[in-house]
Amino acid sequence: MEYHRDPKISERLFRFCPRFDDLTTTERIDCCDTCDRFFARCCHHEEIVCHFHAFVFVDGACPGNRRPGARAGIGCALGTRAEDQLAITVTEAMDPGAPRTSQRAELLAALEGLHFLVGAERKYHVGSRAHLKSKDPEREFIVVTDSEYVVKGMTEWMPYNNWRTQQGRVPANLDLFQRLDAAVAQYESQGIKIQFFHVRRELNSIADGLAKRAAAESSIAF
Repeated sequence: MEYHRDPKISERLFRFCPRFDDLTTTERIDCCDTCDRFFARCCHHEEIVCHFHAFVFVDGACPGNRRPGARAGIGCALGTRAEDQLAITVTEAMDPGAPRTSQRAELLAALEGLHFLVGAERKYHVGSRAHLKSKDPEREFIVVTDSEYVVKGMTEWMPYNNWRTQQGRVPANLDLFQRLDAAVAQYESQGIKIQFFHVRRELNSIADGLAKRAAAESSIAF
C-alpha cells in the first residue's frame, strides 16, 4: 500500500521518553499497583506510575481469513483486571456487508480499543491527580498493537490526496481507516492526544488471547 504522506500524521506515532532508550520495551511499560492498568514510564515521575501515557493493547483474530463463514473477534486490554478487558465478536452490525478478515479485525480492535481507553481513563482520572504538579505534561492515549498495518496506516500511510494511492486506487479497508481517523480527529478536537505504537506479537499476548476467544465464541459470522 503506497500513500501520499501527510507530515502531520507522523505526530501520531508514540515514542517513549529518550531517557529510557537503554531499556527493553517491556521495561518501559508499567502496570499501576493501584489500578492495574498499563502505562508508559514517564520522564517526569520515574518513581511512580504517573498515568500520563495510558495504553490499550488491542488485537484482532480471524480464523479462516477471507473464507466463507470466517469468524472474527477483537480483544482490548487496559490492564490486568477482567473489567479492563474486552473480548468482542465481530458481528454484521459492527462491520456490515464486509468480509471477515484479519486486517479488518485489527482495525476494528484499534477503533473499539480507542473508545474503551478514552472512556475508562476519563472516568478514572477525575480527582486522581492531586499528587501531580500543574506543570506536568498533557496526557496521551496510546493504542498498542502488533499490527504494523494499523500503525503505519495511521502514522505514515494516511493519504491526503482524496484518499487514494499514488496509482489513484482506493486503498483496501479504506472505510475502517476513515472511521478510525475520524475518531482520532474527534478526540484531538477535544484536546486529547491520540497515538499509536507497534509491539512484537509476544508483547501483545493478553489482547491476542481475548481476540481469539471472541472469534471462537461465534459459530457464524452473523
